[in-house]
Amino acid sequence: MPTTGQMLAILFAFVLSALIGAERELRHKDAGMRTHVLVGVGSCLFTLVSIGGFPADLTGNLRWDGSRIAAQIVSGIGFIGAGVIWFHHDAIRGLTTASAIWVAAAIGMACGAEMFSVAIMVVLAYFLLVLAIAPLFHWITKRTGQTIQISYEDGRGILRELLLEISKRGFGSEVLSSRRLKSGEEQYAQVNIRLKGSHDLATLVSWLSEFDGVREVQIADEVE
Repeated sequence: MPTTGQMLAILFAFVLSALIGAERELRHKDAGMRTHVLVGVGSCLFTLVSIGGFPADLTGNLRWDGSRIAAQIVSGIGFIGAGVIWFHHDAIRGLTTASAIWVAAAIGMACGAEMFSVAIMVVLAYFLLVLAIAPLFHWITKRTGQTIQISYEDGRGILRELLLEISKRGFGSEVLSSRRLKSGEEQYAQVNIRLKGSHDLATLVSWLSEFDGVREVQIADEVE
């Protein structure tokens, strides 16, 4: 029968992992509450097995290192995290969700080791980051940067070349969104890019407009 401490550890792992999973699911991410709860509770169970699942009467004279199973969680969880990272329209997606899964595993391990206060602090730090610090940083960079919208011929690798040239001209760049559009028989792509830097924006826009394959460049104030 499980002890009170073991049941409490699983309960904490379930609740704390569910909180992180709920935040990811509310943001419509690929890995939601179920994934994070399963990762957290599974990590907790592995840790419990590592600590007390192999008593001396079962192992006999064999030497048992209880940390070996827990250590494999750290490397093994990377396979799940890698599954939610994907490359789309020259941008990498899923890094935050993969990191959240990794944190859920760590929380489960902490609960399994009955480090409940540490696990709670990590969850609070997670929500402080994603709900307060990150949006504040996003707001600051949005005010100090400038967004442009570029329409270009799709399928020619133009975006990669544009980003490279933007960097060469002294601007930092971040792809905010992209989509494929169709005008009659012609297909093209439209991307929104946030620029960071104090260089001459007008000159950059003029140069981008003349780039081979680019249909139109608009500054954020001109975009509907």
